[in-house]
Amino acid sequence: MEFAPVPEIILDVLSYIAILIYYESMLFFDYKFYRGPWRYVSILLVLGLAIGGFFLPEIGLLVIVLMLIAIATNARSSRSFCSGVCPNGRALSASLGKISAGKKLPRLLSSKEFRRALCGLLMFAVVSFLIQSNGSLAQIGRVFWSVYIAAIGISVVTGLLFKPRAWCAFCPMGTLQDTLKSFK
Repeated sequence: MEFAPVPEIILDVLSYIAILIYYESMLFFDYKFYRGPWRYVSILLVLGLAIGGFFLPEIGLLVIVLMLIAIATNARSSRSFCSGVCPNGRALSASLGKISAGKKLPRLLSSKEFRRALCGLLMFAVVSFLIQSNGSLAQIGRVFWSVYIAAIGISVVTGLLFKPRAWCAFCPMGTLQDTLKSFK
């Protein structure tokens, strides 16, 4: 399937969204802010990435930006991105809060071994698919969009079965942040 080149306006919009997310991550770690209207912006961002990436795979490149912001904010404090900025966590809290089963997550899913194995498996899959992408921005975006869709699916299922942010306990990005923080 051949995709058209990315129009400049779309790249501008992606850049603007990335800058907003970055500034949000640097300025607002207040829990009042977390409970405020920005959680609905997070739902729109998650839906925009999920739906938009299907039609325009280059939108998946925004996932790379989110990952880089998560790693950069990790220098501030461990999982500060997760607790205060992550659009997925905010969207899960806002959308599943009242319908979640509220059960405790099984220990296996939050164990360090499981988390690292999942993170390693995901990294292996991403690298394998990136090698096959032949450097095409559309294909690279599709790889990251696919991983994002899988994460959304798993996070919604675990959020319904357990607590809204159950996914956050074993999220590969959080695991990567924890691992990087342990090297300091």
